[in-house]
Order: sequence, then structure tokens, then C-alpha cells
Amino acid sequence: MTTPESGPDWEIVSVPRAWHDAHPPTARPRLKFFWDVFTISLLVVTILCALVTGFTVLGGMLFPGPGPTVLALGLGVVFAAVVWFIVSRTLLYRGTPVLLALAAILWGVTGGVVLGGFTSSEHLSELAVGWGTPQIAWSLAGAWPEETAKALGVVLLMFAGRTWWNRPWHGLVAGVLVGVGFEAFENALYAISLAPTHAVSDVQGVLEMWLIRLVAGPLLHALCTGLVGYAIGVALLRADLTGVQRVGWVLGGWGAGFAVHALWNLIPDWEKDSTAAGLIRMSLVWVGGTAVLVTIWVHSHREARAAADAGMYPVVTVYRKRPVAGVPMTGLPGVPGMPGYPQYPWYPGYPPAAPLPGYPVVPAQQWPQHPQQGPQQYPQHPPRWPDPRQH
Repeated sequence: MTTPESGPDWEIVSVPRAWHDAHPPTARPRLKFFWDVFTISLLVVTILCALVTGFTVLGGMLFPGPGPTVLALGLGVVFAAVVWFIVSRTLLYRGTPVLLALAAILWGVTGGVVLGGFTSSEHLSELAVGWGTPQIAWSLAGAWPEETAKALGVVLLMFAGRTWWNRPWHGLVAGVLVGVGFEAFENALYAISLAPTHAVSDVQGVLEMWLIRLVAGPLLHALCTGLVGYAIGVALLRADLTGVQRVGWVLGGWGAGFAVHALWNLIPDWEKDSTAAGLIRMSLVWVGGTAVLVTIWVHSHREARAAADAGMYPVVTVYRKRPVAGVPMTGLPGVPGMPGYPQYPWYPGYPPAAPLPGYPVVPAQQWPQHPQQGPQQYPQHPPRWPDPRQH
């Protein structure tokens, strides 16, 4: 059986979401995940890793018991939900379906934790000790595999959700959500495993461990993966980059996320007798990384605001088959079945030839298929996407 996405002769066009939604459901293409190797890989790996994390939770049910385990996981759910709600109020998130955001958080909980924490961490830690540099043991064991696993999730999500995530800053959003999911589950695991060491009760141990993790480096994983995710978004979605520049963005972004994470986990000798020195180091690392991320977020917000004010954001990318030769089609050029530009909308209360509120009057034949914002032009889809005509 051949799915629609895997057939030949495809047309790809980007249109404003508001315009798309102004047409009745029967007269517009259905927005959906693009089912290809990336989406299938995302789904399969998430399910397999969810089984592993599920067994971990079952172990916690046995010891320290269901009470502390459920409490730790419940706090993780609340933590992730609160951060998601805050992110969802931002302009950069606008147009993101809840299912795509949930997939990002779930990757952090499943693929990020299992591939990043349950695979090579112990071996890398032993390798650092064997080198005679135990100071970097946690940096290698944590930063390298975890940032790589989370970055893999961002790449898969950007391809799977490219109908909605089609701007560079969407890599930033994806990275933050993946990091939030990872951090929520990691905090819960620490709380479950260390709860029995509390002198009073396991429940109090869970609460105190969560408090410590929230105060010491809040949203550290969201920070690190946000840096990596933005670089991935730029590499995939900027039109004016060469292949070498795209690779440079990915390596540079991953290096930035790795550096913040590795410096945070570092255990230098001079801190053995000075708690203050360790606190100063971690504070400088967290503040420095946060400053970079906030700068990127503000810059992206300005770009998104200018595009939104021009009616060009949020944008959806529509994939439709080309019309069969000899069969007349009407609608947007290159998109069979798509109604024409809303100069002639089916919209209650608006006469024919009236534009939708807030949109400039652009003749149908001049409707841009490549929305532009300022000096920077974005492609309609990542240039490295596979040709859907190839099986």
C-alpha cells in the first residue's frame, strides 16, 4: 500500500495559517504529520524507549514504594505542564499543535533519557577515570550522550512536524520542550532513588530532592537543548546557507549545549574544599548560558513579530500532488484543491472580492509561495528533506 506522501509528483507551498483556517474544512487540505522515515523513526524509538522507562517506574513501585514514586512522577508532570503552558503563550510557539508539543516532551522523557542516560554514561565515566581525569567524568557521562540524544529528537521532530514547524525558531521551541521532558523525568528519577536516604520519610525525601533540583540549575536541560535546537532549526530552514555553513551551525549549536552541560557537571580539584567555589562556577555557567538563550529568543521574537504583523506568521506548509495531465484544476497555483487566495473567500459576512481582515490585498496570481521577512528568506521546507518521489 502506498501512502499519499510517498507517491510521485508533489507540490509544496507555504500559506498563512489564518488564511488556511478561513476556508471551510471541506475546501482546504488537512494538516497532518508527514509520514516518512523520520516520523516512523520518531514513533518507534519513542515507544521502545517508553517501555524501558516504564520498567524503571515499575522498579520504583517496588522500592521505595508506590507512594514516593507516584508523588515524584506527579511532580514531574506538573513541572512539565507548567513550563509547556508558559512556552505555549509565546509568539514563537504560535501555530504548534498540542500533539506535536507532546511528542517533543515525550521524546525527552523516553528517547532522551534512555539513549542519553542508559546507554554509554557509565562507560564514559569509567573512561575518564582511566585517563586519570576523574574531574571530567560527569561531564563526559552526562553532557555528551544526553545532548546528542536530545538533539536527535529535535531533528526527528522538525522533519515529522514540518507542516507547522517551518521557521528557524521552531528548532528553539522543539529543543526547549525536549529538554523540559528530559529534566522532568530525570528529577523524578533522582527523587525516587534518593528518597529512602531521608532521615524522616520517603515522601519528605522526594519533596526535598525536587526542591533541590529546581533551585540548583532550573531548566538546565531546556537551556542546553534550546541552544542545540535553534542551531538545528537554522541549519534546516535558512535559505541563504551553504552546506558547509549548515554543518557548522549544527556542530556549533551542539558544542554550545555540550559546553554549558559539561561545565555544569565539572568537578575541578579546587572545589573539593570550597563549596562557594562550586556555587560560583555553576552560577556563572547557568547565567551565561541563559543570557545566550534569552538573546536568541528575543531576536527570534522580533523576526516572528514582524512576520506576524505582515500576515506571514504562523505559516503552514501544504503538500499536495500535482494535477493529472489533461484534468483542469482551479485554485492556488501548484496546489490542486486549495481554494484561491482569499480575495474571493468563502467567509460569512464578507462579500466576494473582499480580503480577510488584517491581510494585504494581493492578486491571486501574485500570491507569494515563499513568504519573506526582512532581509532573510526562509525556504518552504528543510533543504535536506528526502525527495518524496524516491521510495
